[in-house]
Amino acid sequence: MKNTKHPAFIIGLVSIVLFIIGAVIKSQGYRIGDYIAIFSVLLGGVHWIWSIVDVATRKDLKPFQKRFWLIAVVAAPAIGGMIFYIMHQRAGRLTT
Repeated sequence: MKNTKHPAFIIGLVSIVLFIIGAVIKSQGYRIGDYIAIFSVLLGGVHWIWSIVDVATRKDLKPFQKRFWLIAVVAAPAIGGMIFYIMHQRAGRLTT
């Protein structure tokens, strides 16, 4: 799984984990949970924009594949980009 080492995938994963941690800390009544959640949303935004740019600039995707992945990444910001990095392994090949 070569693309699971991609920096955008790692940022997305860290963002999701931090959001969960922030929500748990916030539910315990600590104010720091707000800051952790805000930071995770900012990281998620970086991951989302990076994923959109990465899909849009891929040369190895056919036009219909590029449209599909752009719709998936834009429609599901947190998960769409991560699924793209997991599924799109090598040029012209999707993992099933």
